[in-house]
Amino acid sequence: MLLQRNTLDIPHGCAVDCISHKLQSNEGFDISMKIMKKAAAFVAAVSLALSLSSCGSDLSWAAKVSKDETVPIGMYIYTQAANFRTYAQSGMLTTSTALEKQTLNVSDSDKKATEYLDSEAVKSVKAYAGALILAKEMKIELTEQEVTSAESSAKEQYDTDKEVYEKNGVAQSSITEYFKNLTLQNNLFNAIYGKDGTNPVSDKELKQYIKDNYATISYIQQYFLNEDGSAMSDTDKAKIKKQYEKIKKQVESGKLKFSDKCKDFEKNATSYKSGSTKYTTAWDVSDEEGKKIMDLKAGEMTFLETDSAIVLLQKQKIDYDDAGLKNSRDTLLLRYKFSDFTKDLISKAENDKNVSFNQSAFDKFGSATRDFSNLSIPSNYNYY
Repeated sequence: MLLQRNTLDIPHGCAVDCISHKLQSNEGFDISMKIMKKAAAFVAAVSLALSLSSCGSDLSWAAKVSKDETVPIGMYIYTQAANFRTYAQSGMLTTSTALEKQTLNVSDSDKKATEYLDSEAVKSVKAYAGALILAKEMKIELTEQEVTSAESSAKEQYDTDKEVYEKNGVAQSSITEYFKNLTLQNNLFNAIYGKDGTNPVSDKELKQYIKDNYATISYIQQYFLNEDGSAMSDTDKAKIKKQYEKIKKQVESGKLKFSDKCKDFEKNATSYKSGSTKYTTAWDVSDEEGKKIMDLKAGEMTFLETDSAIVLLQKQKIDYDDAGLKNSRDTLLLRYKFSDFTKDLISKAENDKNVSFNQSAFDKFGSATRDFSNLSIPSNYNYY
């Protein structure tokens, strides 16, 4: 509840672009410490290399697509790390507690964090294997510029958390494969579902998708925190709830325009208090709060509440015209079809007799055996 989603939302009046988090890292100034760290990293790298080829099997690869094409195990581990960062940034995971002791609430169900991260990383490996097969069938290759861009993105990520990646067995080349994977899948996706694709999605179909999955809301939101970041007392929480209940009654009786209250919250927003007069986004109907919002009629109000925050919202008439569709078409298309596309890639890889997956490597390098606690995690206060 009070979702800190990692999904792509569509703010009112904005064209949506892919968001790239540029993380900052701090480097120490002690020269002797740097030398010691480099020596330790070298020993760790040698030890890892030995472990990758020990135990009678080669653990350096995650998937073999053909004699000349393999997916490195480092890409599997990097996917774990990337997903860990996403969930830590959203507050769904923490760096202060051992990962194996944490759970993730996904689609309104609690899952063991390590198992979920591992299963998603395996899916990523299989999807990439499927993408390599499909790319050959459709005669689609990455351009030199796309490869260069993937290498540049990989270097930026690697340099940001080099020590973490070295410690966990992720080479920069594996991260490059990860970004090449994203680009290749994007190209394949557009070649299938784009306006000129082999199976194009019409505007009419996308509009129906919006109607079934999107809602426009106005809201005010308060986290139960004081201005100094300390937790509110139970008495202060009760006061906030009473104020929100009063606002709801005033709006429903016609004594107050909710948009005026939302404008005030929007104008004076802080990390703990915010609002919006018009916010359009997709809601997951398999999630309790998402279903609650989608079931509302325009003009109806409801509360969303947890132990840490409260939201009062009013559903509005869906705010999505032709211009909004045009501006956000690519993102909407991804939301609509990417899950099916990924499933198709995974199925293609699993059903190809020439493809093999390295379960021994998956078991050896599960997230329970990794340490991502020192990854750079950017702050994020965008909750709704």
